[in-house]
Amino acid sequence: MKEPVLALTVYFKEWVNNMKITFVALLLLSLFVSGCATMSKDECKQADWYLKGVDDATQGFALDRVVEHGKACARINVVPNMKDYREGHGKGARLYCVPEKGYSEGRKGAAYNGICPIAAEGKFLRAYTDGQELYNIQHRMNAMHSQISNSSSQINNRYNDIDQLRREIVRSNNENDRRYKMRLIIDMENEIRNLDLDAQRADRELYLLDNDYRAVEDKHRRLGYIN
Repeated sequence: MKEPVLALTVYFKEWVNNMKITFVALLLLSLFVSGCATMSKDECKQADWYLKGVDDATQGFALDRVVEHGKACARINVVPNMKDYREGHGKGARLYCVPEKGYSEGRKGAAYNGICPIAAEGKFLRAYTDGQELYNIQHRMNAMHSQISNSSSQINNRYNDIDQLRREIVRSNNENDRRYKMRLIIDMENEIRNLDLDAQRADRELYLLDNDYRAVEDKHRRLGYIN
């Protein structure tokens, strides 16, 4: 009798474990779906689709954003009112597609989803491109800051490694071991020199980029983008 009972016990444990795994997987899936949903159930129930269209457009979303809302609201059988949403989106696009907004969107690196009416798009895109000019310079400046910081951190680590190796050399009675560690120190000193050169180049590049940023900012101030 022991073997059937043991087999049944093992089967039951495996079944419980599989059920736990299935439950966790379903829980994670539900969290993922809810996290990706553009609207909650309550928002779907209470939606004013005209205002939703206005809000989406003023955030730069394209008209097809309503498709994602439709997927989110399908859970409770709510269908977006396309007529109201389209009218609201058109209104929001007119509010969004002004040079001031184009400049701020470009300056923060936001994507343009092509929502502007033809009559407004030209001025919007010119301002958007000007804003992108500053964003791109700032992006490169950030990269130089990161490079300098990274080089400095690696240099400090190498100096610490060298100090440790020197202490080990003093304590070691093995000549081969001492020579091996001396070669390591020489390699690390060469690496430190290369890292220092990289940091110096990045620092010079950063100086030039900072001048470029100030010049472009002054130009944009004259164009009226910046007070």
